Parts: sequence; C-alpha cells; structure tokens
Amino acid sequence: MSLTVRELFLHPLKSAAAISVTSLDFDRQGPRHDRQWMVVDQAGKFVTQRHHPKMCLIRPQIEHGCLLVSAPEMSRLAVPASISTRQVTVWRDSVSAGDCGDLAAQWFSDYLGFACRLVAIAPQTNRLVDTDYAKAGETVAFADGFPLLVASQASLDELNTHLDDHIDMRRFRPNVVIDGCDPYAEDDWRQLVIGDIELLLVKPCSRCIIPSIDPATGVKQLQVNAALMATRRRGRQTFFGQNAVHRGVGLIEVGQSVTAS
Repeated sequence: MSLTVRELFLHPLKSAAAISVTSLDFDRQGPRHDRQWMVVDQAGKFVTQRHHPKMCLIRPQIEHGCLLVSAPEMSRLAVPASISTRQVTVWRDSVSAGDCGDLAAQWFSDYLGFACRLVAIAPQTNRLVDTDYAKAGETVAFADGFPLLVASQASLDELNTHLDDHIDMRRFRPNVVIDGCDPYAEDDWRQLVIGDIELLLVKPCSRCIIPSIDPATGVKQLQVNAALMATRRRGRQTFFGQNAVHRGVGLIEVGQSVTAS
C-alpha cells in the first residue's frame, strides 16, 4: 500500500483556526511557526477553545514571519513584536514568553469578552517534551505536549460512518495527514520517514471536547464526542491520531511518499 502526505496544517496561534499549507518547514521545535503564539488570562494561564469555543473563528496568517489575525466583527490586526518577557503557564509547564503589548491584548479581550493578553514564544525558551515519550531532549513551543500530531484520512473516513453529518480533519488539529492506509493504521506505526524528516510516533492523542466544536461556527456538536466514545474509547478516554516528535530539519510537502514502520 502506497502512503502519501494528503494534507498539512499549521496552527500559528494556539486554539485558533488552522491554516492549510502545501509544505511544513521543520526546525528544532517542530513545524516552523506552529503554536508560536498563545492567548493567556490575567494570571498568565493559557486560554483555549475548551472553554472559549469562538477562538476557532480567529483566522491567523503568517506574512514575512509576522502574525496577522482576523475574526468576525473585528478589524484585522497585525500583531506587534513582543515588547517584554513574562512567565506563562501551559498545563503544568512554566514557559518564558514575550508579551505582544496592549494593542493585541485589547483586540483579544474585546473579541473574547474578558481580559486577556497575547504572548509569543521567547527565543530562549527550552520547553522539553515529556521524557517518558521523547528521549533526545526534544523541545516544543505552546502545543499541549508534543511538537506535532499525525492522523490518517482513512481514520476520519471511518469515524464519519458513525455520524449523520460528516466532519473534516480540522476538528482534530493535526499537522500531518496521511493517505493510503487502513483506518487507524497510525495506532500501530512507530516511525514515518518523509523525505529527510523522520517522525517518531510516541503517544496516542487523547481527545477533549474540541473535536465537537464546529470550526466553521464555533457551535458544539456533542454527537462527535459520542461517536468517539462509541468507537475509540480506552478506559475513560478516547483517542484519535498520534503525537509525534521529529528528527531532522527541512520541508515536508503535500504529495510526498511516506514510509511507515
């Protein structure tokens, strides 16, 4: 069976909309620009769609390495460069970040309806991936725990057989989508080689409420999580896709061949 890269996604702003791209450029923290920006509350704690579903309607763009954002009934914002450094929290990790200033803070506060700020990963940040799963000192930016997520189109197609209204892959927020395999083949993969990049699939991805949020409307559709519970439950959790770390730097492109083992 011939495997290929079907889709690639970039998520510059944690928990905002994904950007479909034709290539991903990998650096030491994973796909370049992926989850490099994040919204935090006044205490510096990360903010996500889990509690603020309308975040999925924020549309990020990257132009010349800078972040631009737009959202319904909001003017487009070119995010200023960070002007000061502060500590922020992603789950249990305290992370050094650059505060993007009052203009960005006001934009996100106005849109989300509460006081918050925008931060960018600081150049000196060295947030380590959990060493239970990554053994070579791999680092990650503001992603929940791993530099990237891998899923297969066949898995989504199979899940859609359990749903009246089909969903697309954006709900699961992967970076790399593989075509040409059986449903949930990624459960058994340990390594993917794509060009000069090696992906090590280290941990199944447990799912929260986010797959139930329609990325086009921000409305929760709990039947999606019900289908996951019915078909992908292990103990008290459900799983879809595989968290991964990478070896090497350079490009992965849509259409490239993939070797799985």
